[in-house]
Amino acid sequence: MRMFLNKYKSYLKDYIFNGGDETILMNAFDELLEFLDPTLSEAVNILDVHVKALEDVLNVDKDNDLVQWIYIQRANEFLAQIFMYIDSMILSLREEVERDALTGLNNRLALSRILSSLWFEYKKNKKSLSLALLDLDNFKKVNDTYGHIVGDKVLKEVANVLKSNTRGNDIAFRFGGEEFIVLFPNSNCIQAKVPAERIRKQVEDLIITDYNIRITVSIGIASLEDNPESMDELIRFADDAMYQAKSEGKNRIVLYKDIKGIIMQ
Repeated sequence: MRMFLNKYKSYLKDYIFNGGDETILMNAFDELLEFLDPTLSEAVNILDVHVKALEDVLNVDKDNDLVQWIYIQRANEFLAQIFMYIDSMILSLREEVERDALTGLNNRLALSRILSSLWFEYKKNKKSLSLALLDLDNFKKVNDTYGHIVGDKVLKEVANVLKSNTRGNDIAFRFGGEEFIVLFPNSNCIQAKVPAERIRKQVEDLIITDYNIRITVSIGIASLEDNPESMDELIRFADDAMYQAKSEGKNRIVLYKDIKGIIMQ
C-alpha cells in the first residue's frame, strides 16, 4: 500500500501542478493498475489513498489561488476510472470462477452465492421459490460403455436443454457430476413443475449423434412452502424427491410435498 501511495502521489502532484497534461493521467492509469492486487481491490482502500495523496501533495486550503481545482476534478475522474476497472476486473473474475468449464452453466460456487441471496429475500418477503434437482439416469453406464469424452458430450447436450428452457428469472447450474439444479424464483412447486416437465421431455427426446445414445433424467422439486430450515435442507428435500423418482422407475418428476409423509416415517 505504501508503494502504491507514493506512486499515486507522484502522478497526482505532476498532474495538478504541471498544467493538467492528459498524458500524465494515461500513464498513471496504466502503471498504477499493476499495483492492484487483491489486497488493493477494495474501493475504500483506493479512496483512502486518494484522500491521503491530496492532503500530502496540496497541503493548502481549497480557496488557495495557487491550485487550479479543475485539475483536481480531473484527478477525481481518473480515480473513478480506476474504480470502473476494478469493478470490471472483479466481475470478470467472478464470472470465470462461477462458470462450469464443461457446460458453460453456473457452477456450485455460483449456486451458493445466488441461492443465499434469494433465500433471505424470498423468506423475508414470503415469496415463492422452488428448486429442482436433476440427475441423469444410468449415466455411469454411458461413461463405462462409450468413455468420458462421449459422457462429456451428453452433459453438454443436457446443459443446452436447460439453457433453452429456463425462463427469464430461472437460473440453471451444474451441481456436480451428472447432477444439475434449476432455481425457479416466484414459482411454487406446481408452477415449477411445468418448465421442469418440458426439460424432462426434451432430454428424453435427445439423441446423441454418432452413437445413437438416449438419455433420461429424474427430477425432484422442493420449495419454500415445504418449510426447509436452511438452504441445504431445501436442496436435501429436492434430493429426496429426486431419489423417489429414481425408485419409481426413473424419467419422471416427484414433488417433495407429495412424499413428505413417506420421508418422515
